[in-house]
Amino acid sequence: MKIHRLIHGSTAAMILASAAALSTSALAAEGDVGPVLLESVGVLEVAGGGYPAGSMEIKIRGGFTVPNGVACDNSYITTLKSTDASQRMFTLLTIAQVKGKPVRLRITDDPALRAFSGRCSLMWVGLDS
Repeated sequence: MKIHRLIHGSTAAMILASAAALSTSALAAEGDVGPVLLESVGVLEVAGGGYPAGSMEIKIRGGFTVPNGVACDNSYITTLKSTDASQRMFTLLTIAQVKGKPVRLRITDDPALRAFSGRCSLMWVGLDS
C-alpha cells in the first residue's frame, strides 16, 4: 500500500511539474516594438554573469515601450544563440547599429526562449530603408 502511494505521489508530482512548465510557455506573450534605434549590439561568446555562451544582446537607445501583455526590461533584449543560429538577425542589427538606422522588432517574454532572466528575446527583426 505504501509503495502504491509513493508511486502515485511521484506521478502526481511529475504531472504537476509538466503542467507548470507548459503553463509558463502558454502564458508567454509577444509583441512588436519600434521603430527604435540601437545603442549597442553584442555577442557573449563565453558563458558568464548568468548569460549562456553565444547569447546576443542589444540595447535600445532611450529604451522602448514594452508591448501590452509582455513582461520584460525596457532597455535590453537578450537572445539565445539557438534562436538566431543563422545569425541573420545579428547581421541586420549590426547593419542598423553601424548605419544609425531604425529597426522594428518582435519580442517575447517566453522563458523557454530567453537568454537572461527578466529580459525579452528577439523573434523577428525588420530593417527599413
